[in-house]
Amino acid sequence: MSLYLGIFIAGALFCFLITPLVMRLGFRFRVYGHSHGGRVQAMLPRLGGLGVFLAVVLAAALVRLVPLAVQDGRVLRWDTLTRLLLPATLVLLLGIYDDVAGALPWQKLLIEFFAAGIAWWAGIRIAVLPVLGYAVHSLPLSFLLTVFWLLAVTNAFNLIDGLDGLAAGIAFFVALALFMVALIQADSPVCLLAVAVAGALLGFLWYNSVPARIFLGDTGSLFLGFLLGALAVSAAGKSPAPLSQVVPYLAFGVPLLDTSLAVVRRLLSGRSVLAADCGHLHHKLLQAYASPWLAVGALYYLAALFSIGSLLILRSTHSVLLLAAVLGGVTAWFLATQVRYEELAELGELLGRGLWWQRRVLANQILIREASRKLEKSSNLGKSWEVLATTLQALGFEVVQCRLKSRPDGLFPALPACRNAGARQPERVWSASIPLRVSGESIGVLLLQRDLAKGRLLFQFSSLLQTLIPAFERRLRAAYEARPLSPAVDYNLQVASQLESGVLADSRGEA
Repeated sequence: MSLYLGIFIAGALFCFLITPLVMRLGFRFRVYGHSHGGRVQAMLPRLGGLGVFLAVVLAAALVRLVPLAVQDGRVLRWDTLTRLLLPATLVLLLGIYDDVAGALPWQKLLIEFFAAGIAWWAGIRIAVLPVLGYAVHSLPLSFLLTVFWLLAVTNAFNLIDGLDGLAAGIAFFVALALFMVALIQADSPVCLLAVAVAGALLGFLWYNSVPARIFLGDTGSLFLGFLLGALAVSAAGKSPAPLSQVVPYLAFGVPLLDTSLAVVRRLLSGRSVLAADCGHLHHKLLQAYASPWLAVGALYYLAALFSIGSLLILRSTHSVLLLAAVLGGVTAWFLATQVRYEELAELGELLGRGLWWQRRVLANQILIREASRKLEKSSNLGKSWEVLATTLQALGFEVVQCRLKSRPDGLFPALPACRNAGARQPERVWSASIPLRVSGESIGVLLLQRDLAKGRLLFQFSSLLQTLIPAFERRLRAAYEARPLSPAVDYNLQVASQLESGVLADSRGEA
């Protein structure tokens, strides 16, 4: 254990000493990032990840200087360290290029995909499904799962790097969790790199905490995301228990949660998932707290919770359900009270009422079909009108009126307006005017009124136009074709004009 403590201290010291040199390099080549809340200078140097990388490499190389008494084959498995560091170095070079010159999204994905392929080819691969615990016997499936995981976690760290010290601090908690997992499993190479990363990040946070003097940059966020993701795959592959294999991945809860929320939000709002916005967790917390310290601290707390939770699963698998409930409850509380997303609020309302709405919609659709059958069987216009008016009132309309052309002989029965008994007169209503036709000729209009306070309709309005109203028109045809029609019109045009100022539903006639 003293060896790992020494590597941790060495990583912190190396990064503390190297980062000022990287800052000068950033100023020398004018590699700047843009300012955000809490930062003193308008422009700050990027490339901070380069200092972290050099500190990790130097700290790992110190193992060669350890006395021979502790140099055993487990610690000095340089082939494993090489397999982990080489593809991560390629991603680091991509980050440097992105910070200096700017890389297109497809260029970044291509290089990340290539680096993930190298890691898989070198033996850093997902061989067991983390959630289900089933062995992956297919090499193509293993390749796809490994590449997807590495791309996801690499870009998740890149997306969450939006406030001073945020990505570096979360990576610090993840690295510590991975170190503890590897230590329990006696995986010395993963322990060595994880503790070196944790130490280097601690030294870097001296310069990167609010207010920052240097940015982590894409150089650091991409490198850390890829390397930590590869360490998680390596640590998970060493665990014999199926449930324990999910532990290394759980430590990435915060960056993966932020990325998942971004994808869901953009899909729900109809935007491209690649479109940038200011709706990430750190943006919302900064709006809520108006303090970078509090926003970063809240996410530190959540990251520590996920890291500790992953270790508790490893040590006490019988409490997994309780732990999952606690983590889920805290995360739900966090999203509901500390972060407010309009997209998620609307989705939650839809899911919460979805079953009830669907049952009501189904019941109302059945009601419309049953009323249509009754109209088909009815031979009396008065009874047909009673069926139609009762059905429309059951669907939520307060007032139902039918104004028809009159007959000169006065034999045509009047259809009385219907109003829901006991219903108060609403202050605001919306109205619909549905023309009634017989043999292509307009013979009247059906007028409907509904209280605005009632909210949405729990039936398909098109069913009225395509099913219910045609059945009533056939009853009208039977009554009108009994005698010649009079061209006189019995409605009050002024009242009809006022009622028709709402929604004009004439799509059935156009069809």
